[in-house]
Amino acid sequence: MTGPDTDTAGDVPEQVRTVLDDCSDRELRAVVEYAQRRLGAKPSLTDAIKAREGEELVRTEDHDGYTIVVVERPAETGADSGPFAYRVQYEPDVDGASAGKYRWHYLGAVRGDGD
Repeated sequence: MTGPDTDTAGDVPEQVRTVLDDCSDRELRAVVEYAQRRLGAKPSLTDAIKAREGEELVRTEDHDGYTIVVVERPAETGADSGPFAYRVQYEPDVDGASAGKYRWHYLGAVRGDGD
């Protein structure tokens, strides 16, 4: 989430900025409403990720196109309990036969301060 002091204009394509700069207040409000509807139609990847069997989510961190997920395995002991980091990406089904799936890519054990 961006704060009030964050300038995100650089993230907006120049062509879109040019069009928006020429919009009236009424048109800008309509654009904002449209963008909010689009965002509402696409759930955050972070919100869609659920813990796998035997794991508990410690934290998730949204990035553009993927999410970093840190999990622990409470039934395990020692180093086998984690925490472990994964990069999770949604991969749609190529032929459209199914909805696609989440791919978990193991990044490694998460080390605490002083390790």
